[in-house]
Amino acid sequence: MRPLTALVVAAAILADRGTATAAELIDPAALGFGAPGFTLDTTLQDRLGYGDASGGFDALEVRTLAPLGKLERGSWLFGASLNYCWTHADFGALRGLGTKELQTIEVQLFAADDRPASPWWVLGFVSPGVATDFEHPGSDSLSASALGLLGYRWNERLDLAVGVFASYGLGEATAMGAVGFIWRPSEQWIVQATPPIVAIGWKPTGDWTVSAVGYPAGGGWEVGNEDDRVRQVNLSLWRAALSVERKLGAHWRVNVRGGVAFGGELELRDGDARVLENPDLEPAPFAAMSVKWAF
Repeated sequence: MRPLTALVVAAAILADRGTATAAELIDPAALGFGAPGFTLDTTLQDRLGYGDASGGFDALEVRTLAPLGKLERGSWLFGASLNYCWTHADFGALRGLGTKELQTIEVQLFAADDRPASPWWVLGFVSPGVATDFEHPGSDSLSASALGLLGYRWNERLDLAVGVFASYGLGEATAMGAVGFIWRPSEQWIVQATPPIVAIGWKPTGDWTVSAVGYPAGGGWEVGNEDDRVRQVNLSLWRAALSVERKLGAHWRVNVRGGVAFGGELELRDGDARVLENPDLEPAPFAAMSVKWAF
């Protein structure tokens, strides 16, 4: 999930700079793209079966995105935001987990340079956080991520970007590179291929946006249970959806979307990161709704 967060920050920074790209960005899954603002998003995930085993996993997820402030110095922009996610997760009888209240809190600190006279732009950020059920929190609940991006505005309809992303969570460190683009073939259409998010959007009017979107979901949390044998939960899956967004007045946005979660995997580990369970998750439908107050 962390590469997704990184790209959301990049898009939000571009939006705050008022570039032509940002003004036309769509927000196909209430991830923070487009104009910055306060967002409340709720997702209801139907049961994802455990494949060959009985039972399954389902969840209710509530996310909030809140900009905290910004500071401009010449062409540089510095800022901070707070992201919080609460997940009511039902694991069924798997390893005695039952239901869990999983929480993720992140503070994102970023810096960006986007000079009007230059087609180049630069972005960097660091994001410390915690991800746990707060029953028996320990060092594995701590997480951090960092991103460096270099972008080039090829013309008024095409932006390119390359970057390097690194993260730490559940005692593991990862790093990866990515290449993406944002293409606007016309005033009504936009293609956002910013891995791991892909979206094709159509704006029939200035107030409506219809999108087909694919994006990752899930996360990693440190947890506690009766015998504390399961201490780490790592959930990964993909979502494909049809998204419809309506602009109401100058500030309000309402988004509804629905589709299928697929390619899911649930990994349960003990305190020494030994894998206890690793079931593949069967596809299942989901539905979501968000409300945003944009600046």
